[in-house]
Amino acid sequence: MEIGVITNPNSRKNRNRPDRAERLQRIVGTIGEVHETASVESIKPVLREFLRKRAHYWVADGGDGALHWMLRMGMEVLQEDEFVGQSMKLPTTLPTKGGTIDFVANNVGIQGDAEGILATLRRSIESPGSGARIVETEVDSMVIDGIQIVDGVEVPFRTYGFASAIGGVGQRFYSKYYAAEDPNPRTIVNIVANTVASAPIALTPLSKLPFGAWKSYAKEIFEPTPCTVTMDGMRLPGNSFTGVHLASMSINLGNVLRFFGKADVPGLMNALVGTPSPWSIIRNIPRMARGEELKGRNILDRPCREMVVEAQPGQELLAPIIDGEFYRNVTKLAFRIGPRVRIPKVVAPKAA
Repeated sequence: MEIGVITNPNSRKNRNRPDRAERLQRIVGTIGEVHETASVESIKPVLREFLRKRAHYWVADGGDGALHWMLRMGMEVLQEDEFVGQSMKLPTTLPTKGGTIDFVANNVGIQGDAEGILATLRRSIESPGSGARIVETEVDSMVIDGIQIVDGVEVPFRTYGFASAIGGVGQRFYSKYYAAEDPNPRTIVNIVANTVASAPIALTPLSKLPFGAWKSYAKEIFEPTPCTVTMDGMRLPGNSFTGVHLASMSINLGNVLRFFGKADVPGLMNALVGTPSPWSIIRNIPRMARGEELKGRNILDRPCREMVVEAQPGQELLAPIIDGEFYRNVTKLAFRIGPRVRIPKVVAPKAA
């Protein structure tokens, strides 16, 4: 088997497409298998079968979140007794731009939808002279060791990812973004516009007047997160941060905002951490749109190799977003550069 595909029938994109798995199976034909994974727990058994059948390509029918769970579950399966002695590596993994942001796919230049990507992938395997090509790229991941409170008990976990909004403005932004009924690039623009428009009210004494949602919107976005941050062994001053963000690759949010350009240097992550004022962040929005380094007092936009974030005792627990996935009730996160992940750029043949 060359291609193994997992698709979540309960995802936002697939809820109204009950024949999704069948359609994708017709596309990959006899050289692939498509399996529905309706829960996180159902992913591992499927990936075990993909490993046993030596599937060369693992495809997540979705975006950054779908790839995130495939990567995490895949790394866990590779550590099981059945596979660890075989010196097996994570197969080439491929997101299909089925998410709302798709920064991983955009970073490596993947274009088209799932159907087109899978059709081109099959053609490149079955007909090497067709003009369809697979250009494999490697990107750094982050390995993330955390502690999560589950039923009142501290439970350690390990996951992998490419970008995380750990606390502060980025985490608050994503909370509003994913609360939207149909999050998309317009949602990003609306959140930014509403934040800027409400700031003169929400961040001044005018917030005491009856302005409805306008008196709290920007305040909610800019609410600091109580935590400590240690970067490359150095404890940063302060116990509360307006923003704590980290990535192992540059990201493009819907062609609206761009961050973490320094992460494209192999072996380095890009930290974006600090205690800038809301007005300083607002002044940096044009730089965010252009993907430039952020400037201002109390802003660190720099490469690093390790970062540890810990919640403050007795205060708000961390609720980081990692590749679009929420991790709630977290007390500690330790980030470092993880394994290089192979992600293919599938190039369709040029039209005659």
